[in-house]
Amino acid sequence: MQLRTINRVLMVLAFFLAACSERPVPEHLTADKMQVTFDASAGEQILQVTANCSWSVAVAEGSNWLSVMPQYGQGNSSLTLSVQANPGADRTAVVKIYSAEKEVRITVTQKEQEVLLWNVSQVRALYKGADVVITEKVIIRATVISNYMHIDNGGLNNYTSMKAIVVSDKEAGIQLFCSENNTVFKQGDKVEIQLKGQTLSVYNNGPLQVNGIPLANITKTGTETVVAKEITAAQLVSGDYESMYVAIPSVQVTDEDLNKTFVIGSSHTSIGMIAQTKETFDIFSSRYSSFKDVTVPSGSGVLKGIASVYNERYQISFAKDSDWESLTGERFYTAPTFMLHTTEKEISGEEGQFAVSLAANVDWTVVSSDPENFAVSPSSGSGSTPVTVTYTQNPSTVARRTADIVFSTTDASITQQKLTLHVAQSPFEALVSDPVRSWMELPRVQPENEFAYISHMTTLKGKSVRNYAFWYDTQNRLALWVAYPLYRDIMGNGSRTDAWDYNPKVPKRYQPALFYSFGNATYDRGHQLPSADRLYSQDVNASTFYFTNLTAQHASLNQNLWANLEIKVRGWAETCDTLYVVTGAMIRTAEDQTVNYVSDNNGNQVAVPKLYYKVLLRYNTNQTENGGFSSIGFCYENREYTEKYPAAADAKSLDEIEALTGLDFFHNLPDHIEEIIEASCIPKDWGLN
Repeated sequence: MQLRTINRVLMVLAFFLAACSERPVPEHLTADKMQVTFDASAGEQILQVTANCSWSVAVAEGSNWLSVMPQYGQGNSSLTLSVQANPGADRTAVVKIYSAEKEVRITVTQKEQEVLLWNVSQVRALYKGADVVITEKVIIRATVISNYMHIDNGGLNNYTSMKAIVVSDKEAGIQLFCSENNTVFKQGDKVEIQLKGQTLSVYNNGPLQVNGIPLANITKTGTETVVAKEITAAQLVSGDYESMYVAIPSVQVTDEDLNKTFVIGSSHTSIGMIAQTKETFDIFSSRYSSFKDVTVPSGSGVLKGIASVYNERYQISFAKDSDWESLTGERFYTAPTFMLHTTEKEISGEEGQFAVSLAANVDWTVVSSDPENFAVSPSSGSGSTPVTVTYTQNPSTVARRTADIVFSTTDASITQQKLTLHVAQSPFEALVSDPVRSWMELPRVQPENEFAYISHMTTLKGKSVRNYAFWYDTQNRLALWVAYPLYRDIMGNGSRTDAWDYNPKVPKRYQPALFYSFGNATYDRGHQLPSADRLYSQDVNASTFYFTNLTAQHASLNQNLWANLEIKVRGWAETCDTLYVVTGAMIRTAEDQTVNYVSDNNGNQVAVPKLYYKVLLRYNTNQTENGGFSSIGFCYENREYTEKYPAAADAKSLDEIEALTGLDFFHNLPDHIEEIIEASCIPKDWGLN
């Protein structure tokens, strides 16, 4: 009986144990950290996983900068969390480790990069001879020492680009080459500059610069007076003071560059300097400089400027228009000196004056062989005192005239006591109109004082063909109309030259100087004959950049509505045999006879158009009606428009524009055809709705 009872108990126990063995073991899944923090740099951290089951990993948030390996596992293991460098503010990601029953979420935080406040010397030290990108969040504090801004903004405009700014923290300096022209930061502005992501580079053995930095990376924090640091000429040419505002004592212009202006002609110019200790360097000035016509000082003394280098030649550029004012002392020589570096001087046929200085340290007198037409002042002096020669206009348009400017000294220590400067004046350059041809595009030309008709030819496929012609107002310095044929071959598909220059067929005195834009930011240098209409050769494209082809056109009009009209015109020219075009500018209207002006680069007054018009005569051999001709016209005020594209409502008949301008367009057409096409304007025939 007892044995039976025991067996029953054992059977129940066995059943119970069997039942328990079939129940699943609970899953266990944990990580040794619930929060992981990285600094801003790229890096890795290890995370320990403890588990009794299989698991997977997913980056739920932040997968663009955070990765985890491995992505699945069994039991205990370790995970590697990898982050990329953080370019911005603090950021957070979530890593999820999960099994069939469990989920663990780990928050990963990466801090923003620490701001590093460096001095300029630390930034310069990053450059090791090759371009380098600044990867850390570096900020420098410095002061703007240059004044390369446009003249209208109070700048000297004496660098090759208005994108350049030079800053210094008094111990070192560096050039910023911005992504846009600087119209904001003036000399003396204290600034903070964010350099992360910017490139340090050197162009053509020139100054070290931060290349392409946005103006948005520069913040003004105050102002201070810019003071020059006194150094020797030897220290300048050591290069240790590059991009700093310095004062160099005991220097003078080299004998060879006496009597020159800071800018010669229309070229960027370097004027040679020499120290009493024999070191040499240059003064560099861009052709746009506000002081370009100033004659270089002939004396010795202290010269100030921004230290720089270009193609291994040390130089300075002026920061202020007072930087050369101390060059008033006697020139330094080791022996009695009396000499002219040049004995020949070429001048234009117009009236004017020039300065001439001796390389001398003795007393002298000066006379002119033709004092009535070539007067000198003063008549005597000592050392390098400059003499002004004032000359009248050459009365001849064909013959040169000459004069001698004779310097003499009675100093017994001088062997050659008489020096002669031979002056040769060119004939007076007259404005001569070209013969008017019976070209289809030409409006009727009526001779008028102070106006000239000028035409330009070009060579196309070995033949001489007409390029364009214009009617030029010499007093207001602009063409009142430009006429030209347009067809596929002459348009071509080359590149734009940007060869801004004087027109060789018009005396410079009648042209605006427009090497850079007008002295008013409202206006662009608007082409009347568009550059894109003449791309088949470099020479013909360069002719569209003549100053006589440019007008003061509202920037918004030039870049939008007018530009899109020009595109339309080229499209129409592609679909016909020839499109004859007249583009014109009206500086007066019947209602408003006043003329407004804007300054060119030399301060000359240039008339501002009130209206622009464009009239088109299309010839197509496939069209039988009206001898194959049809016409359309457009006219816009010189202002900003909200419309971007020409519309049918803008179209006008030639009769309407003739009534507005007083001109007779396409008068070389047969009379019966001219009468019909000038009265007709059908916008839909030109694809306008």
